[in-house]
Amino acid sequence: MISFKYLFYTIIVPGSILIPLLVFVPRYKTAKKEERLLFFYLITAGLINLVAIILSLYGMPNLPLLHLYTIMEAAFLLGYFQLIFKEPFIKKAIGLIMVLFPILCILNFSFLQSLFTFNTYTRPLEAILITFFCLLYLYKSGFAEDWTKQSTSWFNAGILIYFPAAFIIFILSNYMLASKNVAMNTIVWNVHAALVLLMYVVWARGFRLAGHGR
Repeated sequence: MISFKYLFYTIIVPGSILIPLLVFVPRYKTAKKEERLLFFYLITAGLINLVAIILSLYGMPNLPLLHLYTIMEAAFLLGYFQLIFKEPFIKKAIGLIMVLFPILCILNFSFLQSLFTFNTYTRPLEAILITFFCLLYLYKSGFAEDWTKQSTSWFNAGILIYFPAAFIIFILSNYMLASKNVAMNTIVWNVHAALVLLMYVVWARGFRLAGHGR
């Protein structure tokens, strides 16, 4: 029987992705493009995580899925920022990165890091890019008086809760995998899971505002 400390980050948190999804479904028709894009991102992420869990239960390697997930996640979240930015130059820059980043990921697992190890080069880079564009958007848009009533405010808050902290975990992933310190690994991945859960809860609030103005 799986103990709670493992159950939390292997079952409970992955399953919590249903919280923002179920909140959004009744609002789908009136939602804006960026809100729908994040909805489909969560669906795709949930399906990949489900496959990863199943492979793990059968003792099969699932790290190749992480390389695929990194490309997918970057495409969705950069696409989200491309939609919410108004400046043509920034939109074009994001579009270029959306082309170059998958190429870097392919080069990484082809020549540098095996598909069966954590992608500790491209995953932290993705976290930096997502965090940078999130902060840039906040700088460009500022904080309006009604910012708590805007869905993008909550989506960006969720991103800033998760990605900056996860950046460090991504860098140390292979070290932790090789380490025999089970207690440390359990604590780190539970912290990671808690950040993911918090992001989902914050995003659920954003999805409740779907269809309203920014």
